[in-house]
Amino acid sequence: MSVFYVFQGETYKEEHAGGYVWSPQLDKAGHRNAGYTMMTNIKEGDFILHNENGKVVAISVAQTDCYEASQPKELSEADTTVKWDNKGYRIDTKYFEFDVPLIATNYKDWLEKHYIDGSAFTRVGRGKQQYMCSLADEHAIFLIEKAISLQKDKDVLSYLKDALADIVDDKESEYDQVEMEAINEAVEESAGHTKPEWSGKREKQAMTTSSKTGRAVPKRDPQRAADALEHADYLCEYDRSDRTFTRKNGKQYTEPHHLIPISKYRDFEYSVDVMENIVSLCSHCHNLLHYGQFEEKVPLLTKLYNDRKDALKKCGIDLTLEQLKSYYR
Repeated sequence: MSVFYVFQGETYKEEHAGGYVWSPQLDKAGHRNAGYTMMTNIKEGDFILHNENGKVVAISVAQTDCYEASQPKELSEADTTVKWDNKGYRIDTKYFEFDVPLIATNYKDWLEKHYIDGSAFTRVGRGKQQYMCSLADEHAIFLIEKAISLQKDKDVLSYLKDALADIVDDKESEYDQVEMEAINEAVEESAGHTKPEWSGKREKQAMTTSSKTGRAVPKRDPQRAADALEHADYLCEYDRSDRTFTRKNGKQYTEPHHLIPISKYRDFEYSVDVMENIVSLCSHCHNLLHYGQFEEKVPLLTKLYNDRKDALKKCGIDLTLEQLKSYYR
Protein backbone atom coordinates (compact mmCIF):
# COMPACT_ATOMS: atom_id res chain seq x y z
CA MET A 1 0.00 0.00 0.00
CA SER A 2 1.18 3.51 -0.86
CA VAL A 3 -0.07 6.97 0.03
CA PHE A 4 -0.50 9.83 -2.45
CA TYR A 5 -1.30 13.54 -2.25
CA VAL A 6 -3.37 15.28 -4.91
CA PHE A 7 -3.75 19.02 -5.57
CA GLN A 8 -7.31 19.52 -6.86
CA GLY A 9 -7.74 23.28 -6.59
CA GLU A 10 -10.20 23.68 -9.45
CA THR A 11 -11.64 20.20 -9.82
CA TYR A 12 -12.17 18.82 -6.32
CA LYS A 13 -15.95 19.28 -6.29
CA GLU A 14 -16.47 17.52 -9.63
CA GLU A 15 -14.06 14.69 -8.86
CA HIS A 16 -15.45 14.16 -5.37
CA ALA A 17 -19.02 14.08 -6.67
CA GLY A 18 -18.03 11.55 -9.34
CA GLY A 19 -15.94 9.38 -7.02
CA TYR A 20 -12.66 9.54 -8.94
CA VAL A 21 -9.45 11.40 -9.63
CA TRP A 22 -8.59 12.16 -13.27
CA SER A 23 -5.71 13.77 -15.12
CA PRO A 24 -4.69 14.15 -18.76
CA GLN A 25 -1.78 12.00 -19.91
CA LEU A 26 0.18 14.91 -21.42
CA ASP A 27 0.31 18.65 -20.85
CA LYS A 28 -0.99 21.11 -23.44
CA ALA A 29 2.38 21.16 -25.18
CA GLY A 30 2.18 17.38 -25.64
CA HIS A 31 4.88 16.62 -23.08
CA ARG A 32 4.90 14.13 -20.24
CA ASN A 33 4.12 15.67 -16.86
CA ALA A 34 5.37 14.24 -13.55
CA GLY A 35 2.09 14.94 -11.78
CA TYR A 36 0.09 13.14 -14.45
CA THR A 37 2.50 10.22 -14.85
CA MET A 38 2.37 9.69 -11.06
CA MET A 39 -1.26 8.61 -11.54
CA THR A 40 -0.05 5.37 -13.14
CA ASN A 41 1.58 4.30 -9.87
CA ILE A 42 -1.70 4.20 -7.94
CA LYS A 43 -3.12 0.76 -7.19
CA GLU A 44 -6.35 -0.48 -5.67
CA GLY A 45 -6.21 -0.05 -1.90
CA ASP A 46 -3.85 2.94 -1.91
CA PHE A 47 -4.75 6.01 0.13
CA ILE A 48 -4.98 9.52 -1.34
CA LEU A 49 -5.04 12.78 0.65
CA HIS A 50 -6.93 15.54 -1.18
CA ASN A 51 -5.80 19.18 -1.14
CA GLU A 52 -8.30 21.79 -2.29
CA ASN A 53 -6.81 25.29 -2.50
CA GLY A 54 -4.37 24.83 0.37
CA LYS A 55 -6.65 22.78 2.62
CA VAL A 56 -6.54 19.02 3.07
CA VAL A 57 -10.25 18.25 2.88
CA ALA A 58 -10.56 14.48 2.44
CA ILE A 59 -8.90 11.09 2.36
CA SER A 60 -9.88 8.42 -0.14
CA VAL A 61 -9.15 4.79 -0.89
CA ALA A 62 -8.49 3.76 -4.49
CA GLN A 63 -11.12 1.26 -5.65
CA THR A 64 -9.24 0.48 -8.89
CA ASP A 65 -5.74 0.54 -10.30
CA CYS A 66 -5.07 3.52 -12.55
CA TYR A 67 -6.56 3.06 -16.02
CA GLU A 68 -6.81 5.07 -19.23
CA ALA A 69 -10.03 7.06 -19.56
CA SER A 70 -11.38 10.03 -21.46
CA GLN A 71 -11.97 13.28 -19.63
CA PRO A 72 -15.27 13.16 -17.72
CA LYS A 73 -17.92 15.43 -19.18
CA GLU A 74 -18.31 17.44 -15.98
CA LEU A 75 -14.60 18.35 -16.03
CA SER A 76 -14.68 19.45 -19.66
CA GLU A 77 -17.67 21.66 -18.85
CA ALA A 78 -16.28 23.03 -15.57
CA ASP A 79 -15.25 26.68 -15.27
CA THR A 80 -11.49 26.17 -14.96
CA THR A 81 -8.46 28.21 -16.03
CA VAL A 82 -7.02 25.26 -17.96
CA LYS A 83 -8.59 23.10 -20.66
CA TRP A 84 -7.10 19.63 -20.81
CA ASP A 85 -6.69 17.04 -23.54
CA ASN A 86 -9.39 14.38 -23.40
CA LYS A 87 -7.06 11.37 -23.25
CA GLY A 88 -6.24 10.75 -19.60
CA TYR A 89 -5.72 8.60 -16.52
CA ARG A 90 -8.40 7.78 -13.96
CA ILE A 91 -8.69 6.07 -10.60
CA ASP A 92 -12.10 5.33 -9.10
CA THR A 93 -11.89 6.17 -5.42
CA LYS A 94 -14.05 6.31 -2.29
CA TYR A 95 -13.90 9.70 -0.58
CA PHE A 96 -14.19 10.39 3.16
CA GLU A 97 -14.49 14.14 3.70
CA PHE A 98 -13.13 15.87 6.80
CA ASP A 99 -15.62 17.91 8.79
CA VAL A 100 -12.73 20.24 9.73
CA PRO A 101 -10.18 20.84 6.91
CA LEU A 102 -6.45 20.81 7.60
CA ILE A 103 -4.65 24.00 6.53
CA ALA A 104 -1.40 22.68 5.05
CA THR A 105 0.60 25.91 5.45
CA ASN A 106 0.17 25.70 9.24
CA TYR A 107 2.71 22.87 9.14
CA LYS A 108 5.19 24.43 6.72
CA ASP A 109 7.98 24.62 9.32
CA TRP A 110 7.61 20.97 10.28
CA LEU A 111 7.50 19.86 6.63
CA GLU A 112 10.61 21.93 5.88
CA LYS A 113 12.46 20.42 8.82
CA HIS A 114 11.36 16.91 7.83
CA TYR A 115 11.91 17.21 4.08
CA ILE A 116 11.89 13.86 2.27
CA ASP A 117 13.03 13.58 -1.32
CA GLY A 118 10.23 12.33 -3.56
CA SER A 119 7.40 13.29 -1.23
CA ALA A 120 4.72 15.92 -1.95
CA PHE A 121 6.49 18.88 -0.33
CA THR A 122 9.48 20.99 -1.34
CA ARG A 123 12.58 21.73 0.73
CA VAL A 124 10.86 24.86 2.07
CA GLY A 125 7.78 22.94 3.23
CA ARG A 126 5.40 23.97 0.46
CA GLY A 127 3.37 21.66 -1.76
CA LYS A 128 4.82 20.77 -5.13
CA GLN A 129 3.33 22.38 -8.21
CA GLN A 130 1.94 19.21 -9.73
CA TYR A 131 -1.37 17.35 -9.71
CA MET A 132 -0.58 13.99 -8.11
CA CYS A 133 2.38 13.33 -5.80
CA SER A 134 3.72 10.42 -3.84
CA LEU A 135 3.45 11.07 -0.09
CA ALA A 136 6.12 9.69 2.23
CA ASP A 137 4.77 7.57 5.09
CA GLU A 138 6.26 9.94 7.67
CA HIS A 139 4.41 12.88 6.09
CA ALA A 140 1.18 10.90 5.75
CA ILE A 141 1.24 9.82 9.38
CA PHE A 142 1.97 13.37 10.57
CA LEU A 143 -0.80 14.98 8.50
CA ILE A 144 -3.41 12.37 9.42
CA GLU A 145 -2.53 12.69 13.11
CA LYS A 146 -3.04 16.46 12.82
CA ALA A 147 -6.33 15.94 10.98
CA ILE A 148 -7.52 13.55 13.71
CA SER A 149 -6.85 16.21 16.34
CA LEU A 150 -9.22 18.60 14.51
CA GLN A 151 -12.21 16.40 13.67
CA LYS A 152 -15.52 16.54 15.54
CA ASP A 153 -17.61 14.05 13.58
CA LYS A 154 -17.32 10.60 15.17
CA ASP A 155 -17.56 8.73 11.87
CA VAL A 156 -14.83 10.84 10.25
CA LEU A 157 -12.67 10.51 13.35
CA SER A 158 -13.13 6.75 13.42
CA TYR A 159 -12.23 6.32 9.77
CA LEU A 160 -9.13 8.51 10.02
CA LYS A 161 -7.91 6.52 13.03
CA ASP A 162 -8.45 3.29 11.11
CA ALA A 163 -6.65 4.66 8.05
CA LEU A 164 -3.75 5.76 10.23
CA ALA A 165 -3.57 2.30 11.82
CA ASP A 166 -3.47 0.70 8.36
CA ILE A 167 -0.66 2.99 7.22
CA VAL A 168 1.38 2.42 10.37
CA ASP A 169 0.82 -1.36 10.21
CA ASP A 170 1.90 -1.39 6.57
CA LYS A 171 4.96 0.75 7.29
CA GLU A 172 6.11 -1.53 10.10
CA SER A 173 5.10 -4.74 8.28
CA GLU A 174 5.02 -6.55 11.61
CA TYR A 175 2.95 -9.49 12.74
CA ASP A 176 0.09 -8.27 14.93
CA GLN A 177 -0.61 -9.58 18.42
CA VAL A 178 -3.04 -12.27 17.23
CA GLU A 179 -0.54 -13.51 14.63
CA MET A 180 2.30 -13.56 17.19
CA GLU A 181 0.22 -15.61 19.58
CA ALA A 182 -0.48 -18.09 16.76
CA ILE A 183 3.23 -18.23 15.89
CA ASN A 184 4.24 -18.84 19.51
CA GLU A 185 1.57 -21.50 19.90
CA ALA A 186 2.81 -23.28 16.76
CA VAL A 187 6.38 -23.15 18.09
CA GLU A 188 5.29 -24.63 21.40
CA GLU A 189 3.54 -27.49 19.58
CA SER A 190 6.40 -28.24 17.18
CA ALA A 191 8.28 -30.69 19.42
CA GLY A 192 8.92 -33.98 17.63
CA HIS A 193 7.93 -32.63 14.19
CA THR A 194 10.04 -33.20 11.12
CA LYS A 195 12.17 -30.12 10.49
CA PRO A 196 10.40 -27.98 7.87
CA GLU A 197 12.23 -27.49 4.58
CA TRP A 198 11.97 -24.75 1.98
CA SER A 199 9.44 -25.63 -0.70
CA GLY A 200 10.74 -23.63 -3.67
CA LYS A 201 7.12 -23.17 -4.78
CA ARG A 202 5.85 -20.18 -6.72
CA GLU A 203 2.57 -19.02 -5.27
CA LYS A 204 0.27 -16.08 -5.77
CA GLN A 205 0.09 -13.68 -2.86
CA ALA A 206 -2.80 -14.58 -0.57
CA MET A 207 -4.95 -11.60 0.36
CA THR A 208 -7.33 -10.74 3.17
CA THR A 209 -9.48 -7.74 4.14
CA SER A 210 -8.38 -5.11 6.62
CA SER A 211 -10.70 -5.17 9.61
CA LYS A 212 -10.12 -1.44 9.96
CA THR A 213 -10.87 0.01 6.52
CA GLY A 214 -12.05 -2.91 4.39
CA ARG A 215 -9.02 -2.63 2.08
CA ALA A 216 -7.51 -5.71 0.50
CA VAL A 217 -4.19 -6.41 2.23
CA PRO A 218 -1.61 -9.21 1.92
CA LYS A 219 -2.17 -12.17 4.22
CA ARG A 220 0.56 -13.64 6.42
CA ASP A 221 0.50 -17.29 7.47
CA PRO A 222 1.65 -17.65 11.11
CA GLN A 223 2.48 -21.35 10.58
CA ARG A 224 5.02 -20.43 7.90
CA ALA A 225 6.68 -18.02 10.31
CA ALA A 226 6.88 -20.73 12.96
CA ASP A 227 8.27 -23.18 10.39
CA ALA A 228 10.91 -20.62 9.36
CA LEU A 229 12.10 -20.31 12.96
CA GLU A 230 12.34 -24.10 13.27
CA HIS A 231 14.14 -24.35 9.92
CA ALA A 232 16.78 -21.96 11.34
CA ASP A 233 17.10 -24.07 14.52
CA TYR A 234 15.79 -21.09 16.52
CA LEU A 235 19.05 -19.23 16.04
CA CYS A 236 19.75 -15.76 14.69
CA GLU A 237 20.55 -16.03 10.99
CA TYR A 238 22.83 -13.01 11.03
CA ASP A 239 25.01 -14.35 13.82
CA ARG A 240 24.18 -17.79 15.21
CA SER A 241 26.08 -16.93 18.39
CA ASP A 242 23.95 -13.85 19.09
CA ARG A 243 22.39 -13.87 22.52
CA THR A 244 18.89 -15.27 22.87
CA PHE A 245 16.91 -16.65 25.80
CA THR A 246 15.24 -20.01 26.30
CA ARG A 247 11.53 -20.53 25.77
CA LYS A 248 9.47 -22.54 28.23
CA ASN A 249 9.66 -25.54 25.87
CA GLY A 250 13.46 -25.40 25.87
CA LYS A 251 13.91 -23.79 22.44
CA GLN A 252 15.75 -20.53 21.91
CA TYR A 253 13.64 -17.42 21.37
CA THR A 254 14.04 -15.75 17.98
CA GLU A 255 11.63 -13.62 15.97
CA PRO A 256 10.37 -14.05 12.39
CA HIS A 257 10.99 -11.22 9.93
CA HIS A 258 10.06 -10.87 6.25
CA LEU A 259 13.36 -10.00 4.57
CA ILE A 260 11.43 -8.41 1.71
CA PRO A 261 8.74 -6.50 3.65
CA ILE A 262 5.34 -7.95 2.88
CA SER A 263 4.16 -4.39 2.14
CA LYS A 264 6.27 -4.62 -1.04
CA TYR A 265 4.34 -7.60 -2.37
CA ARG A 266 3.22 -5.62 -5.42
CA ASP A 267 6.82 -5.45 -6.64
CA PHE A 268 6.78 -9.19 -7.31
CA GLU A 269 4.71 -11.58 -9.37
CA TYR A 270 4.72 -14.26 -6.68
CA SER A 271 4.05 -14.31 -2.93
CA VAL A 272 6.65 -12.95 -0.54
CA ASP A 273 4.97 -14.77 2.37
CA VAL A 274 7.09 -17.89 1.88
CA MET A 275 9.59 -19.51 4.24
CA GLU A 276 12.43 -18.52 1.93
CA ASN A 277 11.63 -14.87 2.70
CA ILE A 278 11.13 -15.25 6.45
CA VAL A 279 14.32 -15.05 8.49
CA SER A 280 14.93 -15.93 12.13
CA LEU A 281 16.52 -13.08 14.08
CA CYS A 282 17.45 -12.30 17.66
CA SER A 283 15.55 -9.37 19.16
CA HIS A 284 18.53 -7.04 18.72
CA CYS A 285 18.93 -7.72 14.98
CA HIS A 286 15.18 -7.61 14.42
CA ASN A 287 14.85 -4.21 16.08
CA LEU A 288 17.92 -2.95 14.22
CA LEU A 289 16.22 -3.64 10.89
CA HIS A 290 13.11 -1.76 11.98
CA TYR A 291 14.51 1.14 13.97
CA GLY A 292 18.26 1.38 13.42
CA GLN A 293 20.30 3.73 11.26
CA PHE A 294 20.57 2.56 7.68
CA GLU A 295 24.37 2.25 7.77
CA GLU A 296 24.13 -0.25 10.61
CA LYS A 297 21.55 -2.31 8.71
CA VAL A 298 23.74 -2.80 5.62
CA PRO A 299 25.99 -5.64 6.91
CA LEU A 300 22.95 -7.57 8.16
CA LEU A 301 21.00 -7.07 4.92
CA THR A 302 24.01 -8.02 2.82
CA LYS A 303 24.53 -11.33 4.63
CA LEU A 304 20.85 -12.24 4.63
CA TYR A 305 20.54 -11.34 0.94
CA ASN A 306 23.52 -13.48 -0.04
CA ASP A 307 22.20 -16.38 2.03
CA ARG A 308 18.68 -16.20 0.55
CA LYS A 309 18.92 -14.86 -3.01
CA ASP A 310 19.10 -18.26 -4.73
CA ALA A 311 16.25 -19.70 -2.65
CA LEU A 312 14.14 -16.62 -3.36
CA LYS A 313 14.72 -17.00 -7.11
CA LYS A 314 13.30 -20.52 -6.97
CA CYS A 315 10.11 -18.98 -5.55
CA GLY A 316 9.99 -16.52 -8.43
CA ILE A 317 11.28 -13.65 -6.28
CA ASP A 318 14.20 -11.97 -8.01
CA LEU A 319 15.74 -8.77 -6.67
CA THR A 320 19.09 -7.05 -6.33
CA LEU A 321 20.85 -6.16 -3.10
CA GLU A 322 20.32 -2.48 -3.90
CA GLN A 323 16.59 -3.04 -4.27
CA LEU A 324 16.47 -4.79 -0.92
CA LYS A 325 18.45 -1.97 0.71
CA SER A 326 16.01 0.58 -0.69
CA TYR A 327 13.23 -1.00 1.37
CA TYR A 328 15.13 -0.23 4.58
CA ARG A 329 16.27 3.36 4.05
